[in-house]
Amino acid sequence: MKPKLPEIVYKYRSWTNDYHKDVLLKRQVFLSPPSDFNDPFDCRVTKNHHLLNTPERIEEYIEKGINGNLAYLISQGSNIAFERNYLRERLNNLDQYQKEFEVIDAEYTDKYLGVLSLSERWNSILMWSHYGDFHKGYCVGFDEELIRASGYFGKGGRVTYTDDLPKIDPMNAEDKIMTSFYQTHFKAKDWEYEEEYRLTKLYFDKPNEEPNRVVILPENSIREVVIGLNMSEEHKEEIIPFCMEKSIPVYQTQKEQYEFRLKKELIN
Repeated sequence: MKPKLPEIVYKYRSWTNDYHKDVLLKRQVFLSPPSDFNDPFDCRVTKNHHLLNTPERIEEYIEKGINGNLAYLISQGSNIAFERNYLRERLNNLDQYQKEFEVIDAEYTDKYLGVLSLSERWNSILMWSHYGDFHKGYCVGFDEELIRASGYFGKGGRVTYTDDLPKIDPMNAEDKIMTSFYQTHFKAKDWEYEEEYRLTKLYFDKPNEEPNRVVILPENSIREVVIGLNMSEEHKEEIIPFCMEKSIPVYQTQKEQYEFRLKKELIN
C-alpha cells in the first residue's frame, strides 16, 4: 500500500525578495529549469547506453531507433542505410556516445522541463537556513491535493532518495512515464532530510521561456504561513494583516526547550 500523500507541502522563502513575497501575496510560483538547481545530479538521471553490452543489443537498439523515426527520416529524404551505418559507427565508442547523449538530454530537459520544489517539512533547521533567509524568512504551506489537481502540472509526488543512481536501459526507454519519474523524482540520499515533494510541467508546444514558468496557484490553496524564528517585527507587521484579511492561519516558529528542534505556535 502506497503511503498517503501529505496534506500540506511547504515552500521556504525570503521576505526581502520581491519574487519570494509573491508566493504569498499572489500565490505565484516559479517552475525552475534543472540548470538552476544546486545539485548537479538533479534531473540528470539519463539512459545508460553502456547497458548495450552485446553486439546483439546494439543491433536491436539501432533497429528500434531507425524504425521509431522512420517516417521522419523518409520525410527528410534521408538514406536509411546510411543512417543505420552512421549510428552503428557512433555506437562503436559507447563512452563518447554517452557523453554526447547526456549533453543533448540536459539541454532538452533545461529547455522544456519546469520543476516546483516543495517539502513535507516546515521545521527543518537546515532548510530554514538555506532557503528561508537564515530563519528570517517565512514558509508557505499549500494544500497538496488542490495544487496537484489544479491542472497546471503534469505530475507530482514525493522524491525518492537512494544511494544508487537508477539504471535506465535505453532498450526499455519507451516506458516514458517511469523514465521521466526516474529523471525528476530520484535524488541522492544526501538530500533525504529535505523530504522533498515536487510538481513538474513539460512545455512541448514551445521552447520554455521565463514568463511561461510562472504559475498562479488556485484560490484557497494556501493553508498556512509559518514565520521564521528570526523574522523582524517589521516584516511580521506586513505578513500578519495580509493573512488575517485572507483568513490564512499564521504560526510563529520557536525553539523547543532543551532540544535541537523547532515548534510552531498559532499567532493568528
